[in-house]
Amino acid sequence: MADALNLSMFRAYDIRTPSPLLTDELAVRLARAEARYFREVLGVAGVVVAHDARLTGPRCLSLAAEVYLDAGLDVVAVPGVSSTCLLYFTAMKHPHYAAVMFGASHNPKDDTGQKILGANLQPIARNIGPEGGLESVKALYLADESCRGARRGRLTACDALDEYVEYSSSLAGVVPGSLAGLRVLHDYLNGAAGREMRLAFEQAGAELTALHFAADGTFPLGDPNPVKESVTREGRERLRLGAFDLATLFDGDGDRLDFYVGDGTYVASSFVYAAILPLLRGRFPEDNWGVFADLKSNPLAIMEMARTGVRVEVIRNGHSQIKQSMIDDPTMFGTVEESAHFYEAFQFGGSGLRFCTENSLYIALLVSRAFHEQPDRIRHLLQLQATTSREREWGYKFPSDRARAEAMDAVEAHFTSLGAASMKTMSNGMDLEATLLRRGLPFRIGPNTRLADDWLQVCQRISQSEDGLARWEAVSANARLARTAKADIARIVQDYGASTEYQG
Repeated sequence: MADALNLSMFRAYDIRTPSPLLTDELAVRLARAEARYFREVLGVAGVVVAHDARLTGPRCLSLAAEVYLDAGLDVVAVPGVSSTCLLYFTAMKHPHYAAVMFGASHNPKDDTGQKILGANLQPIARNIGPEGGLESVKALYLADESCRGARRGRLTACDALDEYVEYSSSLAGVVPGSLAGLRVLHDYLNGAAGREMRLAFEQAGAELTALHFAADGTFPLGDPNPVKESVTREGRERLRLGAFDLATLFDGDGDRLDFYVGDGTYVASSFVYAAILPLLRGRFPEDNWGVFADLKSNPLAIMEMARTGVRVEVIRNGHSQIKQSMIDDPTMFGTVEESAHFYEAFQFGGSGLRFCTENSLYIALLVSRAFHEQPDRIRHLLQLQATTSREREWGYKFPSDRARAEAMDAVEAHFTSLGAASMKTMSNGMDLEATLLRRGLPFRIGPNTRLADDWLQVCQRISQSEDGLARWEAVSANARLARTAKADIARIVQDYGASTEYQG
């Protein structure tokens, strides 16, 4: 019964599944559950919907919208292909509605899924949101009761693209012509972000070279994942051969931004965030503000963040948990994930509401402004990054959950035997759902923290979006330490049936 209903599509943060497993019948059943959740639990009168570049998007959206309308919910649809962040902005314009993004981010092209929001962009995930969030939706999906309303809802369109470009540019302090002379390369990997990025950067006067800007759900380069070297090979080669100041690579739904400097050096997201924090502090100048940095963030980057006068707290991975943590603590105005996601507490329209979400256009513009206006700071941060070594997140698939758990326990035991301490909860008591291992550096890092000459940080976690997968990342004081840590992990996990190395 469970397999027939595809219950595995209910993930920790959202809904993800191979599209053949979400038949039209199951998609309608899911929409009925969502409609009941929106109407009976959230108490909203409408829902904002959009789809990304995936070929399944129009079908999934259309089937769900019809169910929502029959349930008496008004439906506001973003026309055509949309990035996730454009959907978020459109939802900010309709704060009393729920919202659903139909897409699957960087997943393989044949996957589909949904990100679900309540009113005021409240994330809806497993045990996040009213009455258990996705757990409540799952229960309603299993019950599968009628959701027909007393009246049919009204379908309207909302094309907020121009307003999104204007809002994001203004917030980033980028006015027409202000990026003149900045040579920028973008590779959209045929995803959904190309339209807004080109409009904003051309308006700003940047010398923009845009690769694979046309949305194409066949994803001819491969999975729209900027981590995969086979997918980004053409963009990185163009960067190597060209004369660029900055390059940005995007994922399929446009909410993930990988940054490179002109010589091809990848800039870790924690250092990117350290670069823009002085600009952000202009909008958040008070002394009581803080930011979150995910557990994989480079300790030297965290120190640079702290030197701007903010406190920096460790946070778990996962967009829904991050947004909820920012909602719960109104003194936290931003978050960086080392996986190239950036979050902020936005305001819009004079309502006084606080929307904890992502805006990739704003971040792309702000980073470009920092590179254009603060070259000395950028050079300083790049020099700091060069003193460290990073083995960017990789993973292994395991034959069973038990084997995966035993492998992770063995890895933790290995590093603690070498003097590392382990951390599994945030300062607020929330489970990290990961293990942070540090040797030669403390768990709370401030502007003047002293690190040992041989410091090492290893993070391990279970993937919440891919089956049977565990992920690791290592960063350290030098390349030898990082390489050794990765080799040790590879050796240990082979005893538990680990697959070949997985990147993505």
